[in-house]
Amino acid sequence: MATGTAKQIIAVKSPSFSADTRLDDLIVLAADFVSQGAYGTKYQHALALVVLHWLTLDAQQGGNSTSSGGGIGGGIKSEKEGDLARTYGGASSGSNNDDSYWMGTIFGQELLSLRSRCVLTPHSRVSLGGVSRVS
Repeated sequence: MATGTAKQIIAVKSPSFSADTRLDDLIVLAADFVSQGAYGTKYQHALALVVLHWLTLDAQQGGNSTSSGGGIGGGIKSEKEGDLARTYGGASSGSNNDDSYWMGTIFGQELLSLRSRCVLTPHSRVSLGGVSRVS
């Protein structure tokens, strides 16, 4: 299967996540993070990668197919017992402009790679002493 729905791609890439009861809702939410116009024929693949990224982060925090783990905002970095003091760290807010968020899983890294091949970014032309270059 070269292409398919996001759900089919998830089943191929990570069969353990394909039975997650939250899958349909997560795919709908992932549409806010990827543009069909930008990804073209790879749109369903991009949706699947976003969902797989979220599910992987959630599994790292103790989540499973019916409940969320410690959250996608990052795990407990340090904890003190007396007068309970916790420090959370790791992931960022998850905006598309923050590549470090996507670097947290293999699926996020694949999404960045796919994005670099599909999404055209603007460049400016700068003239340096009569020589033009694209930056």
